[in-house]
Amino acid sequence: RVELSHQRVTFARKGTAMANVRDLETSEREPSDAGSSMALLAAREETGRCETISEAPTSVCTSAMPSRSPCKQLSLFQVVALLALVGIVLVVVYGRVVSVAGGAVSETRDIGHRLNANALADARAKAAAAEAAAAALNAKNARIAAEAKKHAEEVAAKNKAIAAAAQTAANTSAGSAGSEGSAAANSSAPECHTANPGEPCYGSVLWHKWIGLIESPQTYGDSGLSRESNRHAIQEWLWKTKQSQCQKPCGGAYPVPTPAKKAAPFLYCFSVARGGPEMDSMFMQRQSGTGIFGCNGFDVYSDQSINIDGYMTKLIPSTAAGVSVDGWAANSQVFMKTWMDILYSNTWYNYDFIAKVDPDAILFAERLRWHVQSHTGQNVFFLNCAVHAPAMYGAVEVFSKSSLGSYKAQHARCQSTLPFWAWGEDRFMQECLKMLGVVPIGDYTNNVRDARCWGSDCGNKGAVA
Repeated sequence: RVELSHQRVTFARKGTAMANVRDLETSEREPSDAGSSMALLAAREETGRCETISEAPTSVCTSAMPSRSPCKQLSLFQVVALLALVGIVLVVVYGRVVSVAGGAVSETRDIGHRLNANALADARAKAAAAEAAAAALNAKNARIAAEAKKHAEEVAAKNKAIAAAAQTAANTSAGSAGSEGSAAANSSAPECHTANPGEPCYGSVLWHKWIGLIESPQTYGDSGLSRESNRHAIQEWLWKTKQSQCQKPCGGAYPVPTPAKKAAPFLYCFSVARGGPEMDSMFMQRQSGTGIFGCNGFDVYSDQSINIDGYMTKLIPSTAAGVSVDGWAANSQVFMKTWMDILYSNTWYNYDFIAKVDPDAILFAERLRWHVQSHTGQNVFFLNCAVHAPAMYGAVEVFSKSSLGSYKAQHARCQSTLPFWAWGEDRFMQECLKMLGVVPIGDYTNNVRDARCWGSDCGNKGAVA
């Protein structure tokens, strides 16, 4: 670059010298003095010398020229001027670049502003449209609500008018025909109602059937009632005679008490009943919900198929019995067959204690639970009479589930060893269980009040039976 600068300075000097030579030659053609001729010669010499210097390297030129030579001074001046020119050019170019870049940035910002402005405008337009739609919907809902309110008011007004008209008609009817209105009120009551357990009429029907008609049949006169009359006929008589709040009975089955769920220990009770008074006792217990029908589970075995108010008896081959050596029924074989039917059905295994109850024994199941509850789960049976010797009398025989399990497994041993044909079933079961290792529990206080043992006392409020 320095060499190029020197060459440019040399060319400039040549130009200046050549211009001077041309001026001198021009003046040479005109009349001049000797000074002009000398100047021309000097200019040519200078031109030639500068050309020589410009063609040589910068270092040669610098060393050959005197310190005051015009060549050296012009070279520095030209360098400074050139640098200044380059600086100006750079400044101009940089300014242009900055200007272009700034314009691009500004244009980009303008575009972003325009896009943001457009998006904002769109959002505002959509918000305005949504507000307009919501306002329209609110207006529609308000219109619907107003219409519904108006309709409700109209309906209420119509109902009020109808009620007023009905009241007026009722008052007119009551004022003009009071007796007819009373008859109409009576006719609106149920035409019939069969008494349900717990109602006064139900208890009265049972009393007349099982006590009044049996003990004092003559007091019923020409009512047409007898011991064989059913409960429908008795309730109709009570309704006609206006007793015990009874109404005219309806048709269909007469209701019986629903057994209530009892607490543990759970009892399974059964009876073997023949037709006649024994079966009548079963009907009485069924209709009053007492006796064996007060236990958790119950069954009636008989040689007759009888419907006891919705319960069908279970058939056994025969209920015939002979006379035992004790002078009582030799019924061991009857009950041996019954026990096998019970034990092979497996129903008994769902209960804690099993009670065999004679049809003429009135059992209180709740009192029996209190007597046996402390022996739940034990292999025991209960003795209930000790007048002559500790024994189990057959009016009520109570066995634990475990004791009957022993009997079911080994009853053949008892049948092959004991003279069951000559005994009553109660003595057979007592001796058999003892032989099988079942523990007898003496329970003689307020257990069974039997006329054969402790004497029958119907006023005893603690007796089991």
